[in-house]
Amino acid sequence: MIGYIKGILREKDYDNITVETGGVGFQIFVTKSCMMNMPDMDEEVKIYTYMHVREDEMTLYGFVSPEEKRLFLQLITVSGVGSKTAIQILSAERMSAIVNSIINEDTSVIAGCKGIGKKIAERIVLELKDKIKPFDYILPNEPFTITNKDENLEDAVVVLTSLGLTKNDATARARAVVKERDTAEEIVAKVLHDLGHA
Repeated sequence: MIGYIKGILREKDYDNITVETGGVGFQIFVTKSCMMNMPDMDEEVKIYTYMHVREDEMTLYGFVSPEEKRLFLQLITVSGVGSKTAIQILSAERMSAIVNSIINEDTSVIAGCKGIGKKIAERIVLELKDKIKPFDYILPNEPFTITNKDENLEDAVVVLTSLGLTKNDATARARAVVKERDTAEEIVAKVLHDLGHA
């Protein structure tokens, strides 16, 4: 399995790129967010990848972050959701919108993605609603509205930023220590302890 590819960006098409490394050009089908984060041509790039292997085909799919790849891997565990369908979903909506729709059991967001029917959306929600943990998918550069189920994490981030941490740093540190049933106070206490303030 190829976990990621680091090399020189040689080509960009509407849904795929070619990255050259070690004298080999790897064609990688990417999500919309991944494409939008590509550097200029002939510059170095690192893409997180998943290799889909069938008897007659080997395809590389690429992602902008480990979090995006993690959500893709969750989506393809759902019956009837293949790699191409998962890429379509990730390209149609922000990752936070997809995650929130799953944990809130709101099928409309996923069903609204081009080429995704209501039945597939319902199956995704049904099979993933208890497996998805929202704080595993928060990206510092992407707005993320945390649902009520995880308001403690959001509250902790607010407190930590009021204490002088940047939002990105507070989010990253809170995510690193949080356990599923932690209160906001417990999350803050853990972060402060790690920072040497306790």
